[in-house]
Amino acid sequence: MTVYAGLDVSKDETAICIRDESGDILWEGKVASNGDALWTALAPYAGDLGRVVLGTGMLTGLLHRVLSERDLPIVCVDARRTWAVLRQMPNKTDANDAAMLAELARSGFHRQVHVKGEDAQAMRTLLRPRALLVRQRIDTDNAIRSALLARGVPFVVAPLCNTMGSAGCRR
Repeated sequence: MTVYAGLDVSKDETAICIRDESGDILWEGKVASNGDALWTALAPYAGDLGRVVLGTGMLTGLLHRVLSERDLPIVCVDARRTWAVLRQMPNKTDANDAAMLAELARSGFHRQVHVKGEDAQAMRTLLRPRALLVRQRIDTDNAIRSALLARGVPFVVAPLCNTMGSAGCRR
């Protein structure tokens, strides 16, 4: 018998719902949001799982990778698209969200999104804070420049030196 799982992941806990082919709920529960705890909860159904649906979020890359390595048929769906379906429920809870995700897994009424590889995720982990720091530096420079200009003091920011060095840079 093929079964389907929905995982509603939050930072600390993941709500899980397992449905059978007819849509009946076989098991519901909550476990810690880590690969080992999820595997322990899903392992009794591993041979029968037709699809495991997981929404996008902070832990998506990690959980998708860990569960894929354990040969689970994991599918990631865009949380913004599933929100339109999930918001139709009268009582929005983690358990109800997991049940609806399991129903989406069973019905196939979802759009799969690509989960980036570990290297791409690591690069993004480095680039996002860097972009934030660059933006903050620019905002600080602009705030100082406008405050000084309002007092009649022109302020010119010298360009930053790049790794190759350039003429006119301050060191």
